[in-house]
Amino acid sequence: MAESKWKTIITVLLLILGMVFIITAAVIAYVSFYGYKVPVVQGASVEDVITSLINALVDIAVKLGFLGLTVWAGSILLKHGISLIKPETHRGEK
Repeated sequence: MAESKWKTIITVLLLILGMVFIITAAVIAYVSFYGYKVPVVQGASVEDVITSLINALVDIAVKLGFLGLTVWAGSILLKHGISLIKPETHRGEK
């Protein structure tokens, strides 16, 4: 009985954490999308312009990477939470 209770608690926790991760990433992406301002690329020389452009692109890539990792972690938590909900069946059983 106690094992079943703990399994239920862990399942619900995994599902909630997974959903929180994915919803948080979606909200951050939404806010970033609508709050994004195109960086002004300016400089005295071509090297300065390229450097400021690369800095802006690296900043965007890092943000996208962290959003991707957050969604990935959330999907793993959801997968394990759902696998705990499904009844265990072995091959050959119906």
